[in-house]
Amino acid sequence: MNLETLRESEYRKCAGLLAELLGLDGDTKEKIQKCFQRMGIKNFFQHLESADLAPETSEKLQSIQALIEILDDKGGRI
Repeated sequence: MNLETLRESEYRKCAGLLAELLGLDGDTKEKIQKCFQRMGIKNFFQHLESADLAPETSEKLQSIQALIEILDDKGGRI
């Protein structure tokens, strides 16, 4: 499996997990996956406003982003 195929697989998995966790519809999941493909996951969360998602979805993703930042700052420990 080459790097690009692996990356696409991970983007698909991550978008699917976010959709399941946040109760998102298929269209929103696809939008998020396309954003991952275009800008990567880290940049996606850093530039959520450019993703053109519903305000409720953006708020939920901002909460996820805050959790990621907290865990990142603490080395994965709470």
